[in-house]
Amino acid sequence: MSYPYYGPAYGQPQPYGPPNGHPPGPYPPQGPPPAPTPHIDIQALQNESLDEARLNLRVIMNNDPSTLGTDKLAYSVNPGLTALIVRRLPDPSKSVLLDKRHTHRWGCTKADLWGMALANMAYEPVDVRTFETDADTLVCAVMGQGWPGAAHVMRLPEIVREPMPFGAILMMPNSNTLLYAVLRSQRSRPLISLLFNTAMSLADGDLFVDQMLWWREGKLRGMSARPDPGGGVQLRQDKEFTFLLDHELPAY
Repeated sequence: MSYPYYGPAYGQPQPYGPPNGHPPGPYPPQGPPPAPTPHIDIQALQNESLDEARLNLRVIMNNDPSTLGTDKLAYSVNPGLTALIVRRLPDPSKSVLLDKRHTHRWGCTKADLWGMALANMAYEPVDVRTFETDADTLVCAVMGQGWPGAAHVMRLPEIVREPMPFGAILMMPNSNTLLYAVLRSQRSRPLISLLFNTAMSLADGDLFVDQMLWWREGKLRGMSARPDPGGGVQLRQDKEFTFLLDHELPAY
């Protein structure tokens, strides 16, 4: 499959203040946020009940699912990106992967635990920053403040808080950062290269996920992306995304 070329970035990101005093981003749910137990006996977790674990369930993203085996509680985007259900530990760099034994022991389904984990993600604070562009939409960066920010891709509508009839494009430069731009019209197309180049500048060496993601109507797709020698990006886009760019996006 060929890689369409998207030329040099259109405009440069410049930080600016929150629009109307309200930046994109989630409002935390009412009530006290769940907190992890200060001290954890890892062996004791093997006998932990669902009631004990419920408030510590979270979602993380993994860029190499091939090493995980087949019993983990996960939802795969594609072979290079998977969302995992985990049990949060006090150290946010560590977590316990949940597997099929947990659903059997707790008498619930993977979907049940997924819903609990996503609900808990709303309590994890994030820093959302916005950047001006010469296009018709902003570039936004979501950074975790205690839990990996890239995992918030699974609750993108809560982060964006505005209609996205054409969806949004996203990049994950590292496990703690999610970049996104809402697609609005043909004037949004230059953000394909801008978002990619911004992600490259924020990456810790290699990109955490070397794909450009497209979220639309609850579905997340990944498209391989690589730098172009001319300064843009080469994107291995799927048929639906190509149709969107060529036929669906309005002129303005």
